[in-house]
Amino acid sequence: MAMSDFKVGVIQLNTNFPRPLGDIGNSETFGSQSLVVKLDLATVADAISTEVIHGPLLDEMVEVALELEAKGCDLITTSCGFLGPVQSHVQAYVTVPFISTSLLSLPFLKTVYSDPNEIGILTFDSRALRPHHFVGHDIGGVVVRGLESDTELYRVISNDERALDEERAAREVIERVTKLIDEFGVRCVIFECTNLSPYKSQVRLATGIAVFDLVDLVAFHRNALKG
Repeated sequence: MAMSDFKVGVIQLNTNFPRPLGDIGNSETFGSQSLVVKLDLATVADAISTEVIHGPLLDEMVEVALELEAKGCDLITTSCGFLGPVQSHVQAYVTVPFISTSLLSLPFLKTVYSDPNEIGILTFDSRALRPHHFVGHDIGGVVVRGLESDTELYRVISNDERALDEERAAREVIERVTKLIDEFGVRCVIFECTNLSPYKSQVRLATGIAVFDLVDLVAFHRNALKG
């Protein structure tokens, strides 16, 4: 399959905050071969929770996944790393690959890095992240830190604000990753939050460590099908 023929479908939470280029919810992140469909029901507050999305909210996700498949998407993903718990349920309804969260990369990284303490996870809110968000994979030893409290991204996303200071957001993301390196010696970081992805290149340049996100997982699959 040629790269230009591969279409990515994105199930997006019901949000209106800015999604700069690089965010999986930005239709230009994968070029013209991307279709983003916004949910009517599930909001950030529904997803960023210790509870698992269920009932009508989960039913709507399945409906949108089926819609994206019917429109020719070759892979379906989401706009929030907290949606790992819906992985098996949504996958059961579609025939194309479904990638619910960047956290699915954790078992691979725990295999290639000698010590789990070398792996950091930067999440939107560490207070809400639970083992079930990791789709059943072992998280022992992995260092988790969040954006919660005083960051630009946390405020804008939580309040669904229409304006975002991208320079401040980038600076704060770099600071968070730098602290993971300085305090714990991590050698790689997983961005749970898809809204961190626009700053991935800046973090890599500033810190020199490997950074993984949901966009990378989608590209990994797409590249494997390159004709």
